[in-house]
Amino acid sequence: MSFFPEEQGADLRELFFETAAELLQSLNEEGLQMEKRPGDAEIIRHIRRTVHTLKGDSAACGYGEMSELAHQLEDLFTPEIAAHKHAALAEIVLIAADAFSAMLAAYRENLQPPVSEELRRQMLALTGDSAGSGHQAQAHSTWSEYEQMVIDDALGKGETVFKIAFGIDPQCPVRAAAMQLIRNVLNECGRLLAIAPDQSTITANIKVVDAAIVSSHNLKWLQKKCRIPAVVTEVTIEPVERRSHDRPDAVLDAFRHSPEDVAREETHLQEPSEDRSRPASEVPAPAAAEPAGAASGPETNLRVDATRIDTVLNLVGELIIGKSMMQQTINEFQQRFPKDPLKAKFTDALAFQARIINDLQKSVMEIRMVPVEQLFRRFPRVIRDVAKSCGKDVALVLNGQDTDLDKSILDMLGEPLTHLVRNAIDHGIESPQERINAGKPAQGTITLNAYHQGSQIVIEVADDGRGIDKARVIAKAIEIGSLSQSEADTLSEGQALNLVFNPGLSTADQVTSISGRGVGMDVVKSVVERLKGTVSIKVAPGKGSIFYLRVPLTLAIIQALLFRVGEKTYAVPLGSVVEITRISQNDIHLVDQREVIQVREEVLSLVHLGHLANRSTRANRMFVVVISLGDQKFGLVVDRLVGEEELVMKALDNQLVATDLVSGASILGDGTVVLVLNL
Repeated sequence: MSFFPEEQGADLRELFFETAAELLQSLNEEGLQMEKRPGDAEIIRHIRRTVHTLKGDSAACGYGEMSELAHQLEDLFTPEIAAHKHAALAEIVLIAADAFSAMLAAYRENLQPPVSEELRRQMLALTGDSAGSGHQAQAHSTWSEYEQMVIDDALGKGETVFKIAFGIDPQCPVRAAAMQLIRNVLNECGRLLAIAPDQSTITANIKVVDAAIVSSHNLKWLQKKCRIPAVVTEVTIEPVERRSHDRPDAVLDAFRHSPEDVAREETHLQEPSEDRSRPASEVPAPAAAEPAGAASGPETNLRVDATRIDTVLNLVGELIIGKSMMQQTINEFQQRFPKDPLKAKFTDALAFQARIINDLQKSVMEIRMVPVEQLFRRFPRVIRDVAKSCGKDVALVLNGQDTDLDKSILDMLGEPLTHLVRNAIDHGIESPQERINAGKPAQGTITLNAYHQGSQIVIEVADDGRGIDKARVIAKAIEIGSLSQSEADTLSEGQALNLVFNPGLSTADQVTSISGRGVGMDVVKSVVERLKGTVSIKVAPGKGSIFYLRVPLTLAIIQALLFRVGEKTYAVPLGSVVEITRISQNDIHLVDQREVIQVREEVLSLVHLGHLANRSTRANRMFVVVISLGDQKFGLVVDRLVGEEELVMKALDNQLVATDLVSGASILGDGTVVLVLNL
């Protein structure tokens, strides 16, 4: 249950979901690092701190299942286990990250979280327990970091410490009452240092209770005192010796603390005895994991809901429309009163306003911008899991992580990039033996790169695998009926490779859990096009493939070229315009029943927009706007050019515009509605 009022609890839970997602991403990264550097003390410390924070935060929000599971995972990171079983621990950390992620998804939907049987089985196997251990009592050796510190402190003062394990009677009807009886007996025996499970994580199927106490009584007296009829069936008591320092230094270092760490633990940890029942007002609110030893200072980051930033951006858009209206009014004033001295003052005032609005727009856009690193950081885990399932050895190289992109676009790119990476491993990268036979290193490489190119951002997904067999792609497209043999004969290399984006087309010999159904690449193309972007491919047979995803920096405000067709005004993104030329009817030729023109050394297909204006006649002289989309170019035939304009993009409801030809609309200063064409 939650400790907070409903309204405050809702806010707390929302904050918990945000911080928990960050913690799970950190857990994934730390698990991968542990696989590579199993003896690294800093990694062990960070994992323990991440899990501990997740445990406390989930408990504060009333998510007991997650808190209990995190508590069990945290208990694995003791010097005894960490010193010898790093490889197994790394695998458990990654399984735990997946289990916690599934639980978070269930909590978000107010559903019962899934049972993490695989994780529990792995943890039991690591600690040497078994599912059939029943009620037999064994001395507990996996205390939490804080509990171990309390025990060590008592030993350091020369006090006698005992570990006591109580085997709970399977017939005991009320486990919570049994726990209280055990606590009462332990307090009579001496000073209670630690007990597991604690009151917040007790379950109906608890079989063993472990405790550590300071006592002046002897073993025989303690044995007799701790046998509680109808509650305890077996008691195991062991004296605790002070830990020797002959373990590996790296493991011991992972459990040492600076004074700042100890102070932070004392304020954040729920302590093992009476402090665990402190009032709800003292339960810590969720907080992101903090690197060990980090000095506290003034908080410079502010967490703001994205919808608030969108609201500000919409207001900036209205200001831009207002600026356009003012420009239109001043132009009319100049035409009517060309010699009026107020004209210069109006122009200066507008220039000042325009500069401020431009600066405001840039500032708001910078708030929306986030580094591509936030997208790239999920892929080490993806590549590790997919490569492992395919029996391949794959390394990941990341470049351009500091490149900024609009958060809304970044979020949508996750799915297509995941499809490309999985396909690169399954189809592109060869098996280690196949690579060695081809004279390549056994380990394949996938490279993710991001960089700016004009008003767009380009994300590359490259692999050094076998490449794409163009002939095989064409044959498959003919087989499923995507194109005819005659059409296939006229395809350029780029057009042939782009066939992989057709729905249902896959060159895989068999369907696997990773790919082979012909749906993934279709998703890539549809998502990128929805973002007003393009995707293209470059292939070197036997050496690899590169996929280029080009998307705009933002979808909110664009620089556009305006033109008229008939009585209507249209716009296209200026970043896609290569040049503008003027032609006559004599410059148009027919090739395969398609109109084309020659611009210098290139032959371009023409697209007439006359049907948008319900007009069939054509003027003798026409403007052609040359458009570039990836590695393809074509010419838009228009009647008249209007000029360049900064447009605030507005999405259109399907009931208003039931066509894929239009991607949005905007309003000019004179009130004219402009449709932005979907290139």
